[in-house]
Amino acid sequence: MTDVTQILQSWSQQSRDDRGRVVAALYDELRRNAANHLRGERGVVDLQPTSLVNEAYFRLVNIDRIDLNGRSHFLGLAGRIMREVLVDEARKLRASKRDQALQTHFTGDFDSGATPLTDILQVDELLNELEAIDPQYVQLFEARAFAGMTIEEAAQMLDLSVSTVKRKWKVVMAWLREKTG
Repeated sequence: MTDVTQILQSWSQQSRDDRGRVVAALYDELRRNAANHLRGERGVVDLQPTSLVNEAYFRLVNIDRIDLNGRSHFLGLAGRIMREVLVDEARKLRASKRDQALQTHFTGDFDSGATPLTDILQVDELLNELEAIDPQYVQLFEARAFAGMTIEEAAQMLDLSVSTVKRKWKVVMAWLREKTG
């Protein structure tokens, strides 16, 4: 795992082969997160967990201008990329199935307490709006909802205390409750 950490910390200087080895080392965890996320999909995307991870893999190894702080930072980035893949696929599907809601669920152990967030394109719009308020809120949501991270893992990724992340998580959930009624 030391080699993985070193590669993550100097990602932009690494070859695509070395980046590929890191993704391969974390593949099982990425696939588990993808499977958990896709388990409840109802017509959102026509992807299997392996396809989602493979698409994320190709996008990850081609990112040239980023250095990662470690495993949590990498998983957070992977969560963001999985979100992008799912949104792209949902847009394609919506184009072929006009006005049909595209249902999804999230891997995180949370409940917004309001109307369930199930339309991936609505979620994407809400996250884009939230990002204008504070990008860290979106990183936290992606880490928990798309990458399946715990509060502690998200705190490590964001380089914040657990108590700060818990407070920020409450803000994110309150904001989502307000937006979804």
